Amino acid sequence: MPQVSIPIIDQLAHPSIGLLTRVAWPANPYSGPFITAAPPVSLSAITYGVVMRINSVAAAHGHDVSFPVEYKPPLGKAAVTYTDLSGVVLIRQVTPWTYDNQDLVWDEPLPTLFTLYLYPLVTVNLFWLQT
Repeated sequence: MPQVSIPIIDQLAHPSIGLLTRVAWPANPYSGPFITAAPPVSLSAITYGVVMRINSVAAAHGHDVSFPVEYKPPLGKAAVTYTDLSGVVLIRQVTPWTYDNQDLVWDEPLPTLFTLYLYPLVTVNLFWLQT
């Protein structure tokens, strides 16, 4: 991750979800099994999370008819990774992905890596949530 001087308030607090915009990942759609990316960080566009949109799903994933429509088994699992000052990698947040348009907003700003595991025959469109 590039070393960038970021205002302290942006490191301590997330803005409201309504103030974030979606920025599409290049080369959408993606298929698994693993998708990894370092969230982009710059003074003009700090990344606070990711949105996962369904492109296609295998028939083997059952779903309910409620709102939102949830898939069982989950479509994938997302993890947010941080690296501490001693170089140790910490996995701070793991989230099963069960419905379309699900967002994952980091618990803490400035992760070093976002990883998404997708089950077979699932393709997704991914969007960064940025200011």
